Amino acid sequence: MIIDALKTYIKTYAGLTALAAVFVDHLENNPTNYAIIPIAGAQIIETYVDGVTVRELPFAFQSMESTADELERLENIGFYEGFAAWLETQSNAGVLPILGTGKTARKIQALGWAYLYQEGQSSTGVYQIQCRLEYRQAKT
Repeated sequence: MIIDALKTYIKTYAGLTALAAVFVDHLENNPTNYAIIPIAGAQIIETYVDGVTVRELPFAFQSMESTADELERLENIGFYEGFAAWLETQSNAGVLPILGTGKTARKIQALGWAYLYQEGQSSTGVYQIQCRLEYRQAKT
């Protein structure tokens, strides 16, 4: 499953908070934990005459973080700057998720800057950055 491979891959990012969980479609209310949220977008980008397709999986990477003071908010944005740079470096180096039979990752990238997606009523908030995984799929 592609989303599971993506989760395994993201968990290798050294900047994640130690022992913090990485979920799919779910964030817990207490800092710090992470989530991969698949989002709407084109699935097939290109189709070749031999039946091979180039596809993408757009997703948001989110985290529940403490937002109690200015320093924490700056650190949260700094985390995402580092995460986006890591995706770019990994993609350029060809270090990509292993997707399984018939699927080969081609690129993974952040599509913009991270932002405070949702502010909680306490001193917490959800930060988010939108990303995409591009992969090649053999004819099935």
